[in-house]
Amino acid sequence: MNNEENPFISSGGLSTATVLQRQTDEGPNQLPSSKPKIIYSFFFDVLKEPMVYLLLGCGFIYFLLGDKQEAFMLTGFLVLIIAITITQETKAGRALEALKELSSPRALVLRNGTKTRIAGSEVVREDILAIGEGDRVPADSIVLSASSLEINESILTGESASVKKLSNDKIFAGTTIVRGYGYARVEAIGINTQIGKIGSSIHESEILSTRLEDQTNLLVKRLAWIALFLCVLVIVVFSMTRHSWVEGFLTGISLAMAILPNELPAVLTIFFAMGAWRLSKRKVLTRKVSAIENLGSVTVLCVDKTGTLTLNQMSIQNIFSNGMSIDLSSSKNEALPENYHEVLEFGILASNKETYDPMEIAFNNAGTTYLTGTEHLHQDWNLSKEYPLSPAMLSITHAWKSNPKGGFVIGAKGAPEAIIDLCHMSNDSAAEIKIKIDEMASQGLRVIGVAKAFQTSDHLPPNQHDFEFSFLGLIGITDPIRTGIGESISECHTAGIRVIMLTGDYPLTASSIAKKIGLHNPEQVTTGEQLDKLSDQELVKMTKKMSVFSRVMPAQKLRLVEVLKKSGEIVAMTGDGVNDAPALKSANIGIAMGGRGTDVARESADIVLIDDDFSSITESIRMGRRVYSNIKSALIYLFAIHIPIAGISILPVLTGQPLVLLPAHIALLHLIIEPASSIAFEVEPAGNQSMKVAPRSSTDPLFGSGIWYSSIIKGTILFLALAAVYLVAIWRKQGENDARTLVFCTLIIANTLLIYLSRADNISLINKLKNKPNQIVTWITILSLLMLALALYVPSLQRLFRFSFLHPIDIFLCVMISFMSLILSEVVLKLLTKKV
Repeated sequence: MNNEENPFISSGGLSTATVLQRQTDEGPNQLPSSKPKIIYSFFFDVLKEPMVYLLLGCGFIYFLLGDKQEAFMLTGFLVLIIAITITQETKAGRALEALKELSSPRALVLRNGTKTRIAGSEVVREDILAIGEGDRVPADSIVLSASSLEINESILTGESASVKKLSNDKIFAGTTIVRGYGYARVEAIGINTQIGKIGSSIHESEILSTRLEDQTNLLVKRLAWIALFLCVLVIVVFSMTRHSWVEGFLTGISLAMAILPNELPAVLTIFFAMGAWRLSKRKVLTRKVSAIENLGSVTVLCVDKTGTLTLNQMSIQNIFSNGMSIDLSSSKNEALPENYHEVLEFGILASNKETYDPMEIAFNNAGTTYLTGTEHLHQDWNLSKEYPLSPAMLSITHAWKSNPKGGFVIGAKGAPEAIIDLCHMSNDSAAEIKIKIDEMASQGLRVIGVAKAFQTSDHLPPNQHDFEFSFLGLIGITDPIRTGIGESISECHTAGIRVIMLTGDYPLTASSIAKKIGLHNPEQVTTGEQLDKLSDQELVKMTKKMSVFSRVMPAQKLRLVEVLKKSGEIVAMTGDGVNDAPALKSANIGIAMGGRGTDVARESADIVLIDDDFSSITESIRMGRRVYSNIKSALIYLFAIHIPIAGISILPVLTGQPLVLLPAHIALLHLIIEPASSIAFEVEPAGNQSMKVAPRSSTDPLFGSGIWYSSIIKGTILFLALAAVYLVAIWRKQGENDARTLVFCTLIIANTLLIYLSRADNISLINKLKNKPNQIVTWITILSLLMLALALYVPSLQRLFRFSFLHPIDIFLCVMISFMSLILSEVVLKLLTKKV
């Protein structure tokens, strides 16, 4: 049936007013699924943290002792810590929910007479859907018109074989179009669909933990056991030596609070979520958080040419027929000579009338431009059968009913070698044509062969080869290269990433494009046929020097990805079609095209490029490296600052001296450490060298020797400085409060400097000192010093924290000790690193 003959399609679809009314009356097209977290959910998550119970325990003990001021202060700190944590987690959660909405399946609907791409959740009953290969059906519908339409219904039936659909057949939400195209009218949405009645939420993707999160959780558990052991040991030793079990419990709890880096899980959650959110601002959607982790390790980038390296805006530039050629780029305003009418006519007959495929659009546009008013356009003909492109035959054939009396007109187009094969040309004729093919391909044109045939009988054969085709000519199609591609390719090479172009184009076309964009060894091209003849070992060896693969089919892309992975490479792979899904899933990072990509490809990928732009991939890799680098810096800071806090908590117990840090002091420190370790480091921009170093190894543990060396050296030297301040103050008999005040002041100032110096751990000390802090670091510095000033000079707070008055000379000494200890740690670290 022609679309124009169907009243539902010819009506132009629903109006905006009707759509809005349906959405109000019937709700969104969604299945029951887990709802986004709300604030009280985050509150209960925070209550699972050990730090909460340690603070509550301390407050309870102080309350029992009658020290209500101390108890209320700890409770206030607890409320602030919970508020900070909930704020951070809520921001991260909202970022992920927003991305989830953006990356949901889409639908192409006919509304107000115009085709519009919308989110699947916005589909309403009686919407007219335009469906095609790779789409996921958004709602239960009835087919209005179909052309070679086949659907995979395994999600409902369990049967993997595709089912052919004709007009008036039903199709169901969640099923996938594997072939053909058509129109359908929506009959049921949401929970009223078949899949909704079953009660499954197939679009709900499980949030899996990343490798880094698994490593972090394991480390936190181990540290928790260490903290518990030391806590019990300190309680026993303190209580037996000083005969005070209550103070012993307070001391033990303080030590546990000092040791536990409870900020660690929040750091990873926030960094990954905000990294994904920042990528979305660059038109890159992250469907799986683990992709952020893997992006920084990419060593090989396999990319499609069309639409990724090029603009995907095709137009016919050259036509060859009957031994003559014409360049349309220089004769756009001139009439097309009659010699070229037939080859363009049959190229159009081998194309779909309604399509979003750029090549098909190029043929139809050329027909409108050059054949309007001639007898070579056939809008009234009916398509009787389509012979689709296949790995075995790289051509498309359409059989048209030109008149009701019988017979068919056949148009075929495809790879020149496939068309030559269909026409059964002699070797000499084929050789002459190949000379012209090479000439056009060397200009970077995609070369398409065109043939015609006529069938007088009413019976159509089962395959294309059964027609008696005649060769008509060649069509050269241009697709402009995206601006900035050369620079992006060069940036990848500088970053130690090999770029491999995979294309279905003719070898010379692929080579010409590769030269223009700066790929390595562009003259060396391997075809899919040659690839099949290579063993895995030979293929691995070849990929070390080859950057261009042409006439590659989806199954060959999958093999190439798997072979590269087995050889130790971290592979990012782009794709857009149904057949690309296996390669996208197999790659370490699957990258789907958001503009022209099918729902199946998008759902198989880890990230989606909204604008299909190659430069977005390089930005994603830069972001992945930035996130990993900032996580590393945050962890160095976290571990380093906990060492002096824990050390100065244990020292008085071992020496029999008065305690330095009480629970209130440690809680106050956590108010600074919590936002510093997450927000301050997360907003740090990528360094200038981030894309000038080789990718990190995917096998390198996050908590490797580099982090431990740096953290232990910085933390230990700072602890020794604090211990010296404390012991000297005690030795000079300055008193418990003086010693505590000097140590705490030095610790706060050192913490601020440590944040400043840890933001870029991979640059020199001089550059660190020159490196301008981000706004968050500046605000944390101001607030830290303000809190310290209030605690030191407001009498009520001074008594509460058991501080004494510090004179300017005391503060100067604290600043100098902090500064010198951290500078010394940087120098020692540099010397040890050189020796290693």
